[in-house]
Amino acid sequence: MNDLCQKIDEAKRRLPLPELMAREGLSEHAKKSAHCPFHDDEHKSFSVFKGDDGFWHWKCFAGCGEGDEIEFLLKHFGIARPGAIKSYLEMAGFPTRALPKSHEYPKSRKSREFPESPGSHGSPQFPVSPVYPMSNGQGLEKELKELAARNACNQHSTAKKGLWQIARDLRAVEKRVDRKLSNSELTLTFDEWHRLSQPFLDPAKTRGEYLAAFLAKPAKVRIPTGEGETNKKALEAVSNLLVSELPGIPGMPDAPENFRRVAALHCELSRRCANKTYFLSCRDTAKAFPGLSHQSAYNINLALAQLGVIEIVRVGDACPNGKASRFRYLLAQTANGAPQS
Repeated sequence: MNDLCQKIDEAKRRLPLPELMAREGLSEHAKKSAHCPFHDDEHKSFSVFKGDDGFWHWKCFAGCGEGDEIEFLLKHFGIARPGAIKSYLEMAGFPTRALPKSHEYPKSRKSREFPESPGSHGSPQFPVSPVYPMSNGQGLEKELKELAARNACNQHSTAKKGLWQIARDLRAVEKRVDRKLSNSELTLTFDEWHRLSQPFLDPAKTRGEYLAAFLAKPAKVRIPTGEGETNKKALEAVSNLLVSELPGIPGMPDAPENFRRVAALHCELSRRCANKTYFLSCRDTAKAFPGLSHQSAYNINLALAQLGVIEIVRVGDACPNGKASRFRYLLAQTANGAPQS
């Protein structure tokens, strides 16, 4: 158990709460004063702050709860504590073994005392939602309904924007659960969105027309929710690497710097995605090296796949605004997640 607590502390240093929230597409809530992502928040009752223990914490002054990164995942995904711990460690780059069967899992560190926000006195305490293991499908069903509610229309002429965002959110869910959502899961999501959006939809359009638009949009998504921020941070990290810190290319000791710089980008994305698959467009690939065209970036990705640096799980488009390709990084990394040269 001590070893697990140490891993959790190290994970908090690797993947602090603001970065974790950005990965889930919630960077706008990772502030000292923000709208709460867990309820319909008219006033800014949510805060993300660094505690006296040196770690990050969150708190909803309206009563949704408070805690650290694990408590956030527990609340965000509606999963039990063992699943939240396992997911967080994997996201931070720890290959986890099965957690002990004991129910005495490490509790979250208590947040430091935080002054009450104005207007929080007398706010109703929200009931704690029941949590379900993701394996039985109920947790995912709850998440999909919340996703639909979050993107439902609240005024006229917003259906197109809402459907596009829900498509990005659904692609992010599919990436996390590592499978395509079933027809019944998509239908459940659409039905909830359509029900809540009904007062603001165009009366001249049928339910079938909205359903067709809903089902057509996920295939057009280039970057799932949260992924743009991940790619941006990965590119920033790679831009700060010295040439001597870039990964080597197997069997090519004199590999060009642009090859190695793009390989470093793949390595960084793999680390930030807990060594799982990740999406990368040729447009973002080109940003890894000054003056690189999107076509050259696309070709370098193909070359790196041929050289055994990466695996192309799904081929995307060569045009800058096309679909991103899905990759898996194949080279070993050092203990701190940096690429081996």
